[in-house]
Amino acid sequence: MHSMARPKTLRRSIAAWRARLSIPTLLARWDERTVVSVIAAANGGVAILVISAFAWITNVPLLFPALGPSAFILFTSPFAPAAAPRSVIIGHFAAIICGCTVWHIMNVIIGTPLALTTTGWPAIIAAALALALCALSLVILSCPHAPACATALIVALGAADGPLQLAGMATGVVLLATQAVVIGRLAGIRVPLWSPLPQA
Repeated sequence: MHSMARPKTLRRSIAAWRARLSIPTLLARWDERTVVSVIAAANGGVAILVISAFAWITNVPLLFPALGPSAFILFTSPFAPAAAPRSVIIGHFAAIICGCTVWHIMNVIIGTPLALTTTGWPAIIAAALALALCALSLVILSCPHAPACATALIVALGAADGPLQLAGMATGVVLLATQAVVIGRLAGIRVPLWSPLPQA
């Protein structure tokens, strides 16, 4: 009898805490800036912590600098077109492809793999081409996720040139976007599951 009551009590406790910590409840008690800043700090930190833990456990490079600004957008402006999972995932994937394309082209031109230590005109041209190609792709694909441009630069300049690194970056992006959706829904806000919500 007691064993059956425990799961119900636990479920009620979880539901009560979820209600107390939901975004609508917090906004009713605190000003918007305070709520958004705390949510951005807590949820962004937790999301990156989870990805880092997965990277450590699997020994796969899932974490890279562009995830930071992506996390900021996802948790401060969850309804913005840039924060929709479609924009985040396709945006970063397109950026990886753009960066890889530029990196390979430059390797053929200079006859040696482009690396972060490469200086002079090869690095300058690679950075400019990667950013231009990524920006063009994001506009054409209707994925206005600015942090993806950083991903294109990272790849084009040779910071992530192996298949495992590139696959790890793509996986890290998917993990971040998935966490944002789950955390948002648990917090009581109906964030988009894929495409941006229609603008009012």
